[in-house]
Amino acid sequence: MLYCAHAIFYYLYEGQASFPVHENLYLINAPDPATAMQKSASLAREYEQRGDDSRLEISGVRAEYCFAGVRKLIEVAQDDAAPLMLPGSGIEVTYSIFEVEQLADVMRLAEGGRVQVVYQE
Repeated sequence: MLYCAHAIFYYLYEGQASFPVHENLYLINAPDPATAMQKSASLAREYEQRGDDSRLEISGVRAEYCFAGVRKLIEVAQDDAAPLMLPGSGIEVTYSIFEVEQLADVMRLAEGGRVQVVYQE
């Protein structure tokens, strides 16, 4: 089965007034939703940049790129008569960038909850 995982990331840095958030969508090939969730979380953690591993800066301040969770997982409908040709599991298909006011909003969003966001891209 093919799934689309909506992974939530956020930037963390000293003195920030809000939290920039990325929602990255990955295609995941897995036999069932539980395995797809596990694979997508594992893949997303590979993109984190935390602690001494982070080389990020925002406005001259050292920043971290943190994985918050998989907001939702959607099974991709496939037509057995017309097989879907894909480059492979784990590819990022698209993303959105927005901002939330508090870290608690990031976590609520990652759990699939309702949060007010300022959509940027």
